[in-house]
Formats: sequence, structure tokens, C-alpha cells
Amino acid sequence: MQKHMRKKAQLANFSRTLAFICVLGFMLVNMVWAEELQIDAQKLHADEKKGVTIATGNVKMLKGDDKLNADKVSVFVSSERKPIKLEAVGNVDFALTTQDGRRLKGKSDTLIYLVQEKEYQLIGKAQVQEIGKPNFLKGEKIVLNNESGVVNVESGHKAPVRVIIDLNDMQESKQDNKQGNKESK
Repeated sequence: MQKHMRKKAQLANFSRTLAFICVLGFMLVNMVWAEELQIDAQKLHADEKKGVTIATGNVKMLKGDDKLNADKVSVFVSSERKPIKLEAVGNVDFALTTQDGRRLKGKSDTLIYLVQEKEYQLIGKAQVQEIGKPNFLKGEKIVLNNESGVVNVESGHKAPVRVIIDLNDMQESKQDNKQGNKESK
């Protein structure tokens, strides 16, 4: 009888844990990315009181065409369960589509995404390249802010910042802007 009661209690605890992970996963999908998010990892730990979910071991995140791979990914939420920060550490690489339709790929030792600021911070051997174009950034730290449109690239003494820009692309953008301004008048 006691064995049966213990098994029933273990099953109830497992059910509560599974329900918490499912609710947290559902919350992250709906609040951070607003579409389906798939996370594959060797281990997942969620702590509701601390507001953090940590996936470790060959982590692969997939949302539509956007991909993020790392050794460890932590997602932090506020006390209101709103996502505030994503942090990927170790062998980080990614591919994503920007709001204006450009495809980017990159890598770094650490990637931090600050949700409210809409800011990506790539730290340690950071690189970002626009797929299909020569546009390229390389440095020890790259900060891309989607809200302000500001990009900062820093490097240490050992290697300089490297920036490659397709000037033809910039000329086409300038002409498109002029044409758009004429049409709106």
C-alpha cells in the first residue's frame, strides 16, 4: 500500500514538473517569438521562482527559418512572466532574417538578446555576415540595436575591427530612398 502511495506521489510530482515546463515553453513561444519555437538540448532546467529556463548540451533552437546553436542557452523572464533576456554561451552560431528581409549569419562566444531594448550583443570572436552580400562585421564585441538602428563594433589590441560594406548596395538604397521621398510628396 505504501509503495502504491509513493508511486502515486512521484507521478503527481512528475506531472506538475511536466506541466510547468509545458506552460513555460508555451509562454516563451507566445511572448518572445509569437510563433512556434523548437528547442533541442541534452538537458533542460526551469526555475519558476528565479524566472529562468536553462537548456544545456548541444542546444539547437529553431523558429521558422531562424536558427541558434550554442552549448548553453538561458531565457530570463520577469516576475510578470514576460521575457527580458536570452543568453547563449559557448560555440554560438546563428542564422536569422531581419525585419526588413535581410538574411544574416554569425557566430560568437556569447550572444545576449535584450528583449525590451531589441538589442543583440555578440561577445568574443564576434562575426556577422549578410548572406548573399559581402557586408561583414568582425570584432571582439558587436552590438546591434534594432530599435535605434545603431551598430557598434569593438576590438582588442590583438586584432582590428573589420567592416566590409557593399557600396553598390548603399547607392541603391540611397536611390530607393530618394525615389520614395519624391513619390510621397
